[in-house]
Amino acid sequence: MWGKLKNIGAGFIIYALLVIIGILLWPYAGTSKKNCLKVIKLYCNLVFWILKKVFNIKILVKGVLPDNSASIVCSKHQSFLDVLILLKVLPEPKFIMKSELSWVPVLSTYARKIGCVNVKRNDKTKSRYALKDAIGKESKNQSGQLVIYPEGTRTIPGQEVEYKRGVLILFSSLNRPLYLVSTNAGVAWSKTGKFKENSIATIHFLEKIHYSKKSAKNLNYIRNKIEKDSQKLYKEEFVKG
Repeated sequence: MWGKLKNIGAGFIIYALLVIIGILLWPYAGTSKKNCLKVIKLYCNLVFWILKKVFNIKILVKGVLPDNSASIVCSKHQSFLDVLILLKVLPEPKFIMKSELSWVPVLSTYARKIGCVNVKRNDKTKSRYALKDAIGKESKNQSGQLVIYPEGTRTIPGQEVEYKRGVLILFSSLNRPLYLVSTNAGVAWSKTGKFKENSIATIHFLEKIHYSKKSAKNLNYIRNKIEKDSQKLYKEEFVKG
């Protein structure tokens, strides 16, 4: 019973802070993208502090991270936690995100400010137009990391689903480095809101791929690379009990 109450209480505080900090600091965050990212990263640090103090959840980032030159980050998605980790560690992140989030107060305001792109998951025509628009805007940028979740939604740890082709469209159209990222963040903080005490939420930057028509990586390569390492991270954390 106590564990359930602790989960509910921590979740409430984390999401309440999102609203409180977002509203109170918007006069500062709204002045520039740089200041907006500072506020976002402050929020991430507060969440990580809460997770460490309340559940002894640690954050681990492995591999070589992108610098601030323009790139694409293709990441496994299991939890709000892996979103926060990427927001914290990437210099200038922006996300391809589901259109339903565009109606969420505060979150949607900050997402627009940092350049996130909305995609309607169940409408292929509108999704293609959104990607085309994102490509047009991104082609003019010389900095920033465009994050895409190839599954299109959160999955539970250990679950594997088919990847959508949007990542290949971005990769071939923008001709910029693609970073493959695995995670087990859903073990530490599940999509149902459950936290696992004494766990380690890992984000692993596996590989940096430079686009070449002669040796273009296909979707199976990307999926196998990310899924294999995500399974490894999940099993390493799961066996701890």
